Amino acid sequence: MRTERRRRPLALRALLSGLPLVLAFTVNAPARAADNEPVLTIKGDLHDEVRDNVRVLVGLDDAACQPGPGQKALILRQVRNRSEEAMQALGYYQPDIVPQWQDATGDACFGVTLTITPGPRTKVETLSITFNGEAQQDPAFQNAIDKASLSPGDPLRHDRYEALKRRLQQLLIDRGYAEGSLSTHRLEVDRARHRARVVMVVDSGPRYSVGEITINEVPLDPRLVNAYLRFASGEPFNNERLLATQQAYMGTSYFSAARLERSKVNADSKTIDVGINLTMRNRWALLTGVGVSTDTGPRLRLGIENRRINSAGHRARAETELSDLRQGVGVNYQIPLRDPNTERLDLHTRYLNEITDTRESETISTGVDYIRELPSKWVVTTSLEYLQENFDVADQADHIELIMPGIQISRVHADDPIYPRWGWRLGVKVRGAHESMASSSSFVQADSWAKLVVPLGKGRLLTRAEVGYTEIDNVRNLPASLRFFAGGDSSVRGFAYESLGPTNDDDEVIGGRHLLVTSVEYDRPISRQWSLAVFSDAGNAFNDFNDYDVERSAGFGVRWRSPLGPIRLDLARGLSGGDTWRLHLSMGPDL
Repeated sequence: MRTERRRRPLALRALLSGLPLVLAFTVNAPARAADNEPVLTIKGDLHDEVRDNVRVLVGLDDAACQPGPGQKALILRQVRNRSEEAMQALGYYQPDIVPQWQDATGDACFGVTLTITPGPRTKVETLSITFNGEAQQDPAFQNAIDKASLSPGDPLRHDRYEALKRRLQQLLIDRGYAEGSLSTHRLEVDRARHRARVVMVVDSGPRYSVGEITINEVPLDPRLVNAYLRFASGEPFNNERLLATQQAYMGTSYFSAARLERSKVNADSKTIDVGINLTMRNRWALLTGVGVSTDTGPRLRLGIENRRINSAGHRARAETELSDLRQGVGVNYQIPLRDPNTERLDLHTRYLNEITDTRESETISTGVDYIRELPSKWVVTTSLEYLQENFDVADQADHIELIMPGIQISRVHADDPIYPRWGWRLGVKVRGAHESMASSSSFVQADSWAKLVVPLGKGRLLTRAEVGYTEIDNVRNLPASLRFFAGGDSSVRGFAYESLGPTNDDDEVIGGRHLLVTSVEYDRPISRQWSLAVFSDAGNAFNDFNDYDVERSAGFGVRWRSPLGPIRLDLARGLSGGDTWRLHLSMGPDL
C-alpha cells in the first residue's frame, strides 16, 4: 500500500489470480512534485480517475532524488509494473505504457514521463451469485448486490468486486448467519474479448435468532431499562438493532457507557445470546454555560441537575440565567413515559424579569408539556401553561393572567448539528386563551419559523423566515411577552433589539399582533475556521396587513468556528435612511 505524501489518498490492494491490484483515488492530484522530489509526468488520453490512480500507485516519493547508476533500471521497471497494476485495477488489461527517464540536473531531482495508451476497457459480462441457505430470502443481500455496480455491461473495477465480497461476508455476520461463509469468490477475465465474469457462492445456512438477553444490574426500574431495547428474544438476529440499542442507551442522561456483545452462540437452538453492560453516570451534575450577543449582552447560566431522582428515571433541573436584559430562575421536572427515547412529560415553573429599551416585564409561569417524537422525526409538544405578567410598554402598565393551551410541531434535519452544509429547520406553534377559562383576555396566536441551509459553490446560502399572527381585537390586551417585535441579531439586523413595530402617538414602540421577517445570507470559507458573509434582512411587526411597513437592512460579517460553536460578528445598516451601522454579535448553531 502506498500513500501519496501530500494528499494522503487511500490505496486498496486486492489479490486476483496471484496478481496484486491496487485502486486509489485522489482529488486534484498535483501535476508535478516539489523541486526537491522526483517528478512524475503522465501523458495520454486518460480519464481523471485513471490518471490519479496511476499517479498514486506509481509514486516516486520513496526514491532518492539523484539515484545511483544501478538504480535507474530498477525504478523504471517498478514504474512500469505499478502502472500496469493501476490500469488493471480499473479494467484496462492491455495498456501500452512507455516510460521515459529524465536525468537529475543540478539541485533538481530526476523525473519519469509515462505515455499511456489505455486500450479497450474490460466490462462485466455476467454476475453469478448463488445462495445456499436462508439468505436467499433475505432482501439485505439482494440490496447489496444491486448497489455493487457490477451488473452486466458495467466497467470492471476490482475495488467494487472486493467491496461486494466484504459486504456479503459482513452481512452474514451482522444478520445472524453464524454458520455462513462465502465459499466461492472468483473473478474470471477474458483478456481477448475484454469481458469478465464474477462468480460467488454464499453458503449461509440458517439464520440464528436472538437468544437470552442479559443486562447487568443498575439502580433503575427494569421496565425503564428494557424500554430502550430495539430487539427482543426470538426475533431474527440483526446487528443493526444492537447498534440502535447502544445509541438509545447512550442518548439518555443515565449512562456513561453501554457495551453490547454476543455472549454465546448456541448451534443446537440456533440462537445468539446478547450481553449488555451499562455504566451509570453520576447522579448529580452542576450546569454552567456562557454566551454573548448584542441583544442581551453577556449571559451566564448556572444550575444543578439530578439525573435520576428515583428508579423510574425521573429527572429534575434548577437553573438561573443572568444577563443585562434578562434575569430568571426556573425548575424543570421530567418524567419518561412508555418509550423514554421519544416520549416524556415536562413539568416546569419559571420566574423571569426582562428590561429592554422597549418594554419591562416580570413574569411567573407554570406549565406542563407532553413531548413526543414521531417515527418521522417530527417533535410534537402539547402544552398547558399558566402565565402571570406585570408589564410596562410605552404608555401602558398592566397586569394580565392567562391559562394557555397550545401545541407545537417542529423538526431539524441537517448533515452536521453545528456547522451544516445542508439542512433545514421548520416549526409552528399555536396557543391561545379565553376569558371563560380564568384568563384576562381571549386570543389565538400562531408563530411559524423556517430556515434552510444549502451549499452554493464553495460557500453556503442561508435563508430564514418567521411569520406570526394573533387573532385579538386590541394588541393592548396582550402581555408584553406575547406581542411581536422585530429588530436584533436574529431578526432584522441593522436595528436595535425589539426596536421595530407599531408605535403610539409618542412614537414609542408598543409591539404588534403580527410579524413577518425574512433573511438571505451567503457565507464563504476563507480558511478552515473562518468565513466571510454578506446578508440582507427585511421585515417588521404590525397590527394590520394594510399597514405593514417593511424595514430592510444589509450588511456583512465574519464567522468563526470556535470550540464552543459558531460565533458571528456582523455590521449592518438599515436601508430606510438616517440609520447608522450597528454591530451584531451572536453565537450558537446555525439551525
